[in-house]
Amino acid sequence: MTTKISVPVVLLLLLFSTGAFADDRQAHAKTVREMVWAWDKPEFKQYELPAGYENESAVILARHQHIEATSKNRFRMNALLFGDINRELYYTNIDRRMVKINGLSALTEFSELSFREETKMSGHMRSNRLRTIVGARVIKPDGSTIEVAVDEEAVAMTEGKKEKEMLKKVAIPGLQVGDILDYFVCDEMELETYNVPPEIFAFFGQYPVLKYSIHCEFGNKLTVEYRSVNGAPEMRQTIDADNNYILDTEAENLMKVRALDDTRWISPYRSLPMIRMYVLNNASKLIFKSPNARAGGVYENLPYDEYLNDSKTFLAAQEKQMFWMKEIDKKVKKTVLAYKDKHPSMSDDELAVLLYDALRFHWPNDYANYPRLKFVVRLQQLFKEHDVPHKLLFVTSRFGPGKDAVVSDDDIFAGLLANDRQLFFFVNGYRYAGEIPPPYQGEAASTVEVVKYAMNKKYGIEGSAGQYEIPESKAGDNRLNSKIEVSFPVDNPLQLNVKRDLKCTGSMKEDYWPLVIYEDWDREMREKLGIGQTLMEELQENKSTRKRVDEYVSALENRRENQKENVELELTAYHGQKPDKITDYSLNAIGVTADRPALDYTVSYTLDGLVKSAGSNLILEIGRLIGQHWEPDELDEKRNIEAYLPTAMRLDYEIEIAIPEGYAVEELDALTSAYSNDCGGFQSGYKLEGNRLVVTVNKLYEKSYVPVDKWGEMLLIAKRTNDFQAKTIILKKL
Repeated sequence: MTTKISVPVVLLLLLFSTGAFADDRQAHAKTVREMVWAWDKPEFKQYELPAGYENESAVILARHQHIEATSKNRFRMNALLFGDINRELYYTNIDRRMVKINGLSALTEFSELSFREETKMSGHMRSNRLRTIVGARVIKPDGSTIEVAVDEEAVAMTEGKKEKEMLKKVAIPGLQVGDILDYFVCDEMELETYNVPPEIFAFFGQYPVLKYSIHCEFGNKLTVEYRSVNGAPEMRQTIDADNNYILDTEAENLMKVRALDDTRWISPYRSLPMIRMYVLNNASKLIFKSPNARAGGVYENLPYDEYLNDSKTFLAAQEKQMFWMKEIDKKVKKTVLAYKDKHPSMSDDELAVLLYDALRFHWPNDYANYPRLKFVVRLQQLFKEHDVPHKLLFVTSRFGPGKDAVVSDDDIFAGLLANDRQLFFFVNGYRYAGEIPPPYQGEAASTVEVVKYAMNKKYGIEGSAGQYEIPESKAGDNRLNSKIEVSFPVDNPLQLNVKRDLKCTGSMKEDYWPLVIYEDWDREMREKLGIGQTLMEELQENKSTRKRVDEYVSALENRRENQKENVELELTAYHGQKPDKITDYSLNAIGVTADRPALDYTVSYTLDGLVKSAGSNLILEIGRLIGQHWEPDELDEKRNIEAYLPTAMRLDYEIEIAIPEGYAVEELDALTSAYSNDCGGFQSGYKLEGNRLVVTVNKLYEKSYVPVDKWGEMLLIAKRTNDFQAKTIILKKL
């Protein structure tokens, strides 16, 4: 495994490879390394591992971040001046860590470092650049130090036909268990048309961190906005002799958590200690910003309304950019008028759904050029044109910061509230009109009744403000209903013929969206909207698309092939093994219309491995027919943070087994189970009717939020499920 040193994602989405900033890159890198290794910080000279950490695979003995964006950047050797803030912003972020390698897994993880060396995006007389410098050295148990020759040893990692360099990686030679790896990454940025990427200082980690300190220096023309949340330390603010803003903080013995990608049901922004910081070049005329943007200075814990007003102004800005909507508007108008002609007595609720569906159907899939805010503004205009009572709505995600913890308008999402009860958001997967995405359920939203957009005004939208509590769905609204028919082939009773018919509603649909292809959605939406033309007929009719029909047919064939592969992946994930053969599959509905809200998926296949012979008898691992479920491990047992499930949910299974002729079934009483607590429960039972054995299983999660003191109840539900998964029955030869 390779330890990756990642530059901020926001910036990397904007940049591509380029040449060096300075003429002598290696000389500059050497100087930076010498300066970092010379830091006068006592924690980087403490090599002994304190008692109690012997069983940890790795321990971060010390970590320090030094961040600068000032007129005197001590870590920049290319003599660039801060100068005119409208031209460029110079920024340096050095992150140094000293890691004690205690185990083989950590040795494997830290055996290589990978990083992006240089990136650049240039425009008309504008440039934004990043250079990354890496330093690494190994400290042996006897105190000797071996520095890694990064510039000489780093190897380029390329991809694509042109072998474009994506990353560089460098091996750490001679690293062994018991050694200390002392390494740093230094990001240097020149930014003309972008702000500094957002920074998250995480006071938690996969490995224990004994000491973590942060030092920031920012020029007084910059706008610095930050917030400490969930128990993270506060920052001390001072001003130096050059009127730069200085921010410092430190902490010891940080909270240990398992890797976030491997943590079930977590909302990091609401559970884990962190400081989120935005460094904004609001004084620059080259960077688009809200008229509500704050002037230079340091702002801690700004109220929610500041960022809400930013959201309003950014949304209002879209209203001035709707001139390109003519072709889309023409299609939407045609669809709406044709539908209303056939349904002259529509209610306000039905009209709101129609307008959303029509706009959604004709909205281009190019979300970069046709983004969320434009969709919301155009839908609001349609509601106004058709006299649908409505309000704009702004809400936070339960998997992001809450209203009391936002640090940017990016934390707030826009939608529409129609008729005081219907909620509409931008696309959000294959949901039907008015279906509330799980991240917004249970959140307190802000609303505004639009009188007019006023981008040139500070708050963007004129109209009365209000509040709306978004309802939260129940377990029965998010349901997986699985009917499983099982039979034994006469010529091979050690194999199973299986047919699974799944009907999923609410959040349970999302696991099966990878099986859906665009043509399925297009066909179902055309049927719902009463559009008689098929997609192919529409392409043939239009001169600009007619010549691309062959290309489209080829793409469709590729999508169908990918769909088949995804069906196999779904079955493999479900059973923990590949099916022997897939004989048939179909998506009967995908749940994108309110009158057909369930995703309906059927698949037939043969499966090995669940039946074993015992003399003349057969043993069926019947519990595995409900698929793989969560098996809590040691870290789950020790969990110390609350759980955020997507929603409350219910999983129902009905397994019908055709008992082969000449056999009788035994060991059935073990299939009966019943357990429940405040968080949900697990139940199973059976009935035997002639040669048909019907087993029913129900797993229930009643809550979408589980506090730490109730986590044990979730573990018990999981354990009861796992107990059932281990169940077998005997088919005795008569």
